[in-house]
Amino acid sequence: MKKIVLTAVAVSIAAGSLGFSTTASANQRGDRQRGHNMPSFADFDTNSDGIISQAEIDLIHTAKFAESDTNGDGFLDADELKAQMMDRDEGRRGGDRGHRQDGAKGSNEEQGNPELMQAQHEERMDLAAKHMLERADADGDGVLSIEEARPPKAAQMFDRVDADGNGEITQEEWDAAVAKRGNRHN
Repeated sequence: MKKIVLTAVAVSIAAGSLGFSTTASANQRGDRQRGHNMPSFADFDTNSDGIISQAEIDLIHTAKFAESDTNGDGFLDADELKAQMMDRDEGRRGGDRGHRQDGAKGSNEEQGNPELMQAQHEERMDLAAKHMLERADADGDGVLSIEEARPPKAAQMFDRVDADGNGEITQEEWDAAVAKRGNRHN
């Protein structure tokens, strides 16, 4: 069950930042306090019918891939991957909200040289994009197609959350998966 929740995160990482808000159920588990940005059931239930289908997951993946493909060539290169990771990371941190990275009040500038920190962060994102390409670029062409950007076990993860096997995830199935994932952190 943990893997479907991770699928959502993997889709986010591979295809662009989802930018979804943390859900009430995630807040009950304390994810916001731990810095996790967990998408909600409603974020995936794009047609608001109370069911998440594989088609809805695929639609989100396609839209986020297109959003990340800034040059419109149908592939994600290292620069596009880095840009979407930087955007996602900035969304997680929420910019400088008057708190240092250690959680204490005060600006991040008080921690050290902000220019150096930014340069180091960009270097880490360069490496992360390079490693993502190395892992996911099945044909070795140096870019990710939409198929290569899809998490490799996404269908299996969907099936694990779809407890009754009917091809749809209900709110109850989602909540059970989230609760089970939350229990693994305790």
